[in-house]
Amino acid sequence: MRRNKTRLGAVAVAALSAVYATAVALGAPPMMTANTGAHLKVRSPATGTTLTGNSLATSVKVTHFKVDCRYAGTANRKGIGHYHIELDKSLINMICSPRSSISMLNVKPGKHTVQFIPAANDHADDMKAMKQISFTYKPSHPLPAVKPLSFPGKPSVSIVSPKPGATVHGSFNLVVAAQNFKLTCALYGKAPVKGYGHWHANVDTTTMGMMGMGTMLGMSCGKSFHVSLAGIKPGQHKFIAILEDNTHAPTIGAKASVTVNVK
Repeated sequence: MRRNKTRLGAVAVAALSAVYATAVALGAPPMMTANTGAHLKVRSPATGTTLTGNSLATSVKVTHFKVDCRYAGTANRKGIGHYHIELDKSLINMICSPRSSISMLNVKPGKHTVQFIPAANDHADDMKAMKQISFTYKPSHPLPAVKPLSFPGKPSVSIVSPKPGATVHGSFNLVVAAQNFKLTCALYGKAPVKGYGHWHANVDTTTMGMMGMGTMLGMSCGKSFHVSLAGIKPGQHKFIAILEDNTHAPTIGAKASVTVNVK
């Protein structure tokens, strides 16, 4: 009986650690939840769906809540936010459109769940409004597993645009160059694979406390991320690019920043 209790305790600690890691990866206050007032309805997939293709199409309807990614990573605003999609309780991405899709790359055939969770601008999840759908992945033509990559040097990232001291207003493209690292969207939320990942765009800080705000503006698997300044006050601000592994954790150890003037 004692052994069973010890094992259950270890499982509980592991589960809490996973929740904490997801919150920190997104820049949200660890272990904090939101009450957005959102009502979310999943239109597709239907629970019990058997997926024979390699991409899961999703569609939701959100009411009593304005879904607007322009304010993600900035101060919370009542009734405004976005929603998160998770696969088997692992974050895929933050979403602001009714429709999206999840790649099944590196997903094993069998039973899976997908979670849809309204979230505040600081990425705190509204778990009371969460909806979960179960499906079976039975691919007609399974995708080959991604193999680890080796590079001649350590991964690094630099900001190409805007230049330090530039003046920006309305919105702008944060353009980066990643070296010794392969950027991919298809592996969002999957287990880490050496040499693969993506990057997060943050504003002003990446360090959070229990009362801090999540400052992740969004994520990208390309060379740029379109930054909206809708929720950012005029003045000097630092924009940060952070290389992340597939689980959205900054284990790669590479980031860059640029300070610009926001008008």
